[in-house]
Amino acid sequence: MFSILPTQLGAGAMFVICGVALWIGGRLERGLAIATIIAWVGSAVLEIDDHRIPQWGIFAVDLVYLGVLGSLALFDRRIWLLFMAAFQLLIVLTHVAFALDRSLMQWGFFSAYYLWSYAELVAFAVGLAALAWRRRKQARR
Repeated sequence: MFSILPTQLGAGAMFVICGVALWIGGRLERGLAIATIIAWVGSAVLEIDDHRIPQWGIFAVDLVYLGVLGSLALFDRRIWLLFMAAFQLLIVLTHVAFALDRSLMQWGFFSAYYLWSYAELVAFAVGLAALAWRRRKQARR
């Protein structure tokens, strides 16, 4: 499941960021942390060993997660949330590109997948840092 170093590092970062969200976050951040953990673990469980064919299970998980992020971004005006949804859209489009053009190398697919996933985590971490800063600023008043 988490057999290669980039996956292990990404999973570790995801669990730390989601743990912080569960600890200090509000309702939105906590719900998003749970959705993120479910999406990451679901993707790992549904990954198939044959890397020459599209990862349809992961695609389905990513599509549902895009729906979650897109819905949240529509109803909440946090910029970091919009960035998370945008990066998730890029992940879904990476799936589509590989499904349409099988000549693309699978390592390229997973490299792009990791890049957008990590960018998504950075956006989440920035949002949590902004939340903590805002709360600290309010507490000083």
